[in-house]
Amino acid sequence: MPHCIIEYAKDLETEINLNELMATTHYATFSSGLFDEEDIKTRAIPYELYRTGTTEKPFVHITVRVLPGRDPKQKDNLSEVILHQVAAMFHNDICVTVEIEDINQQSYRKYVI
Repeated sequence: MPHCIIEYAKDLETEINLNELMATTHYATFSSGLFDEEDIKTRAIPYELYRTGTTEKPFVHITVRVLPGRDPKQKDNLSEVILHQVAAMFHNDICVTVEIEDINQQSYRKYVI
């Protein structure tokens, strides 16, 4: 745990290194001090079609899904750390957002082979 899901405008693939975006997200999550690095799972999903308000401004939205037990201050700190480290990668007009979600522990299942 946690699962870091990076959704982004596919147009950004010509501007940034996606491996760097994933590594930055992964490291920022680790640097929060809430998780062991080997437990962090990070993945990226591109979107070819999107709108940002009334424009086609590119975006990055990061959802971090965690098991319950973190207090609001820990979640706030986690989102701030990720937001600032990822936003620092960009130098143009972009929308970067981060959201921390609790996983429903009652229905969550995990099987590791």
